[in-house]
Amino acid sequence: MESSLGIVVTYDPDRGSPAVLGRHAIADAGLYSVCLAIQNLWLAATEEGLGVGWVSFYREDVLRRMLDIPTRVRPVAWLCVGPVRSLPDTPDLERHGWRNRLPLDDVLHHDRYGARPSR
Repeated sequence: MESSLGIVVTYDPDRGSPAVLGRHAIADAGLYSVCLAIQNLWLAATEEGLGVGWVSFYREDVLRRMLDIPTRVRPVAWLCVGPVRSLPDTPDLERHGWRNRLPLDDVLHHDRYGARPSR
């Protein structure tokens, strides 16, 4: 509620059509690109001392109606961006006891899914 800026990031599957590099083989390549852009925005904002929060308690159709987003365009993220008092080193999920980090060895695979690197 105290955020300086609200950003709604959308994905339009028709943008750049009919031939969009990557989409012929991976249908969701455009959506993945949008998510990568969000991550880049988040990293840049953090470097500038700004906090970013991903609002996750809305329904896409409600946000679409509220902002007059066309039906074919998908709202992907509603971000709140603004100055913060501090940026903690420990993620909120871990800091508040909601989720612990997994050990790196538990999420790395070698050559095939489920195969662990030999030591």
